Amino acid sequence: MPHPARQEYVGDSRRLLLAFDIGTTFSGISYSILDPGNVPKILPVTRFPSQEQVGGDSKIPTVIYYDADGKVCSIGAQTLKDGTEADAEDFGWSKARWFKLHLRPKPPPGSVLNTIQSQEELPALPPNKTVVEIFADYMSYLHSCAKKYIEETHGATLWTSLEEDIIYVLTHPNGWGGPQQAQMRQAVVKAGLVADTDVGRSRVTFVTEGEASLHFCLTNGLAIGGDSNASSVLIVDAGGGTIDLTAYSKLPYNLYEEIAIPQCHFQGAAYVTIRAEKYFKDLLGKSRFSQDVETLVTRFDRNTKHVFNRDDEPLHIQFTSHSARDPALNIRGGRITIAGQDVATFFEPSVSCIVEAIKKQTASAYTVFLVGGFAASNWLFDKVREQVELLGITVSRPDTHVNKAVADGAVSFYLDRAVISRVSRLTYGLEVFEKYNPTNPEHAKREHRASVHPATGVRVLYGAFSTILPKNTRVKSDREFRKSFYWSAVNPRELRSKEIDILSYRGTGINIRWIDDPDLYPTVCTVKADTSILKPKVSASPTGKKYYEIFYDVILMFGLTELKAQIAYMQDGVEQRGPAQVIYVG
Repeated sequence: MPHPARQEYVGDSRRLLLAFDIGTTFSGISYSILDPGNVPKILPVTRFPSQEQVGGDSKIPTVIYYDADGKVCSIGAQTLKDGTEADAEDFGWSKARWFKLHLRPKPPPGSVLNTIQSQEELPALPPNKTVVEIFADYMSYLHSCAKKYIEETHGATLWTSLEEDIIYVLTHPNGWGGPQQAQMRQAVVKAGLVADTDVGRSRVTFVTEGEASLHFCLTNGLAIGGDSNASSVLIVDAGGGTIDLTAYSKLPYNLYEEIAIPQCHFQGAAYVTIRAEKYFKDLLGKSRFSQDVETLVTRFDRNTKHVFNRDDEPLHIQFTSHSARDPALNIRGGRITIAGQDVATFFEPSVSCIVEAIKKQTASAYTVFLVGGFAASNWLFDKVREQVELLGITVSRPDTHVNKAVADGAVSFYLDRAVISRVSRLTYGLEVFEKYNPTNPEHAKREHRASVHPATGVRVLYGAFSTILPKNTRVKSDREFRKSFYWSAVNPRELRSKEIDILSYRGTGINIRWIDDPDLYPTVCTVKADTSILKPKVSASPTGKKYYEIFYDVILMFGLTELKAQIAYMQDGVEQRGPAQVIYVG
């Protein structure tokens, strides 16, 4: 059953929605003009400066060249112009490519990463440039491209009337969370797209690439599970850097909920190129062609990789002077000949990664949809389908526009909100203390942590873990999780603000009760609350010493695409709510 017709926009004023899909290798922009009373349409930006001659292309390279002073010399579509690479070499420009992957989360303590995922495999960032600064430069460029296109398509007056209140939707891989979102929002501010205020930052929202891809499939009429309310779908977004898998179950009224923790694997198209580069360096590194390896890798990445579809035919890549010849290296007329079986090995780890990941998440999946720029590879699609359909699972992909699925889907996410619940990635909670009880064996063996509370004079035991949300819990987008707290101090001025660290549990234990290994309980973020409005209660310690207490709840909303927090307190018998700021740890 297709997704129901989109509803009319119910806002009270006209607004512009811009979705930026900043991919590892390619990026895209989609947008929607929100007119009260009209049904919004999803529109792509299909012309970019320096790429006007390429009709209808919705993607541009995620590449920036900087000079020695850190100034942008060439960016995005401009980098495809003839002579750019020669200029970069002549003028000593630094190239920022695949910079998105430098933003990825640090691995959990004790985890064993695939060596291909190690930071050393990635191209270094340009000198004196942070990943946030590079993101800001690229976002500023995307913004200027959107402005030029929309002005040309809809008129300059429309852009001018809406540019001060644009809604931005940014996409990111499934494996990213609050810290990465915070850095991306910081880049939007640095780019000057929104003000560094609560109102400005609120105009930026996020969606995972997996969820955006689901919305793309729905809005493009792809049949998901027939008419059965119990049917499920697995979205596999194969991009330049990551392979994102998200499993959904269809509910009545064409709504969806996540049914498993989304997966994110670093085996996208860029890693095929990394393996090709290693192959070429091993083959030519000690030959007179060693200086041509970079050109060879570029030609492979831009041309050969995308058209490869048979392993029983050799491939030919022109990469050096037509007079160059070396039969021992299969080089004739400046072209190198590579066996199809060798090229297949560049793809094999990515194919295996996708197949194994699908096996882990298809307990209830009805259909697998393969989307994303890497999905356009016929070799990848055919090899994945061959192995997965042996399991009785149908694998499909959109006929066209797989490379703009995420940008279009990000607009649909904001407009349609088809996903109403998500699965918690980790166990979240906080450190608390308990009144020490020497007869409790768990307390007794941790007696070294016990101490007298400075305000109440009671002996307490620190290092207990209080779970707010267990891992693998299905959480509706409007569900709140709250914990009640009290805070005691001798001086009431200490109670005017409170910072609470939200921890995540990264271990494999089941009975998570005590923080015996702090490395397994890293701080995810800090909730900073203004409690100055609360009136302290005056109490007395066992020794008669006066102290002050406040009582409040911390409310967390995990079912959204971004963690939200509030504090709640009672005032004259009525619950009041105040804002709470979420500050992420890097």
